[in-house]
Amino acid sequence: MKDVMMLLGFSMGLLTGALLYKYSQGAKEVIDQGEKKVMKEVDKMASKTEKAINKAEKKIKEGADKLEKKMKK
Repeated sequence: MKDVMMLLGFSMGLLTGALLYKYSQGAKEVIDQGEKKVMKEVDKMASKTEKAINKAEKKIKEGADKLEKKMKK
């Protein structure tokens, strides 16, 4: 019974949120602003990750070059 009530509560919340988004201009603006902020943070994290990957690739290449030089000696 507890699971049914939890599912019912979740469904009602989802329905309420969808109706608020559809019919309330203020709620829609708040949600859209939140989405924009989240997307900006995701973009920042993606660029930081890309920079870290590039840095790691550079260090790996340098290490491989040093190893090749040592092996040739």
